[in-house]
Amino acid sequence: MKIKANKIALKLSLLASLFVLAIIVAMTCILLQQGEQLMVAELKLRSIAYARSAGEAISRRLDLFTLNFNTQEMLKEKGVEYAGFLDTSRRVLAHTDSRKVGAIDDSPTARIAAQSRGTLVQQYSGRGIFYFDISAPVFSGKHRTGTVHIGSTWASVASSLKDSKRKVLVLAGFAILLDILGTLLIVGWMLRPLPVLARAARQVGEGRLDMQVPFTMKDEIGQLTQAFNQMVLSLREKELIRSTFGRYMSKEVVDGFLNGKVSLALGGGELKEMTVLMSDIRGFTEFSEKLPPQEVVQLLNRYFTEMVQVIGAHGGTVDKFIGDAILAVFGWPIYNRDHERLAVAAALDMKVRLTVLNDALLKEGRKLIAIGIAINSGKAVAGNIGSQEKVQYTVIGDTVNVTSRMEGANKDYGTDLIVSRPVYLATKDHFDFKYMGEKPVKGRTEPVHIYQVLGHKPGRAAQQGL
Repeated sequence: MKIKANKIALKLSLLASLFVLAIIVAMTCILLQQGEQLMVAELKLRSIAYARSAGEAISRRLDLFTLNFNTQEMLKEKGVEYAGFLDTSRRVLAHTDSRKVGAIDDSPTARIAAQSRGTLVQQYSGRGIFYFDISAPVFSGKHRTGTVHIGSTWASVASSLKDSKRKVLVLAGFAILLDILGTLLIVGWMLRPLPVLARAARQVGEGRLDMQVPFTMKDEIGQLTQAFNQMVLSLREKELIRSTFGRYMSKEVVDGFLNGKVSLALGGGELKEMTVLMSDIRGFTEFSEKLPPQEVVQLLNRYFTEMVQVIGAHGGTVDKFIGDAILAVFGWPIYNRDHERLAVAAALDMKVRLTVLNDALLKEGRKLIAIGIAINSGKAVAGNIGSQEKVQYTVIGDTVNVTSRMEGANKDYGTDLIVSRPVYLATKDHFDFKYMGEKPVKGRTEPVHIYQVLGHKPGRAAQQGL
């Protein structure tokens, strides 16, 4: 864990160093640029001095010895590559390159310089080398007698600044090295709690909710540590609630309580669109009278376990057990627009799972179980129902009542799975149905249209599961 903390510190050190390096590079470029400008300014001053000395050499009469001597002396100046004196006809009277003496300089640089009344800096290239030429007019009294030229290259200027550049780079290297070492020490010390937090987070992810990180720093790392400890405490409390109350109500409802999406206040129900599924065991009263109570409970637990798994696999929520009956809802508390289809698919799988259970019961010499299932969809109220002393979060309303009445109609039709018209209209593209007729419902003026579910449409069976 210590190595990982050092890696973080190293990354921060490198980022800080890159930032410092960028600043140093920018400053170096500025300093070198200013150095070049100062070098050019110095060469301009030298060209003026050279022009004055050349003017003195020809003031009374042409003194070629003095003129050539002064010209050759210019090579001793730092950064100077060549120097020369041209008369008003651009004839070279003196030059550091003796081969050019006596020739006419017809270059654009010489022509422009001959027309200039002051010091002039021009850039040109020759044989792949970049030069800048600094020229100044030569006067004898008020009469112009020629032009002096001092030439230099960017390479010679850079060479003149080489020592300064080396010093800057050495200082930059030391600055970066000190920055990395300092940041490693400081950041490594500040990030001491992070490895402990990482190890504790992994253990919390593995299910250990008894973790607490002991650091009490007052900076942001300390706040993170405190927040982590509070999070673990909250997870521990929620897990206790979930494990305790999850045995008495659906996981979705418990999660809704914990994340605040479901109100714990008495009343305040919400009207929701959902599909209600109700099933019960045929002849359970007679069935239970012939068995000892312990065996009845064991059998119901086996049956409920199988059915609840199927309902949950299709996104349904078991609202309650009413004796041997199951009341389940789809599309609540987590909404799904295909709640009708999911409910019918779950009912068909319940029948399949019941067949497997009955095979096991038959091998055990027990009586087989037969069930009836009814499915209806519509609006129902979901909320806390009860008193101040005892509360149950459940669904109520006409949709639930009609589903209960429909389930009993299975006996009249000799069916084991029926749905209402809203469910039929929403799922007719997925399942085959048989219309069974109208069923009067107590308390309603309009009858309920009943459809028997025959099974999946060909090619649709594989698409029903989740």
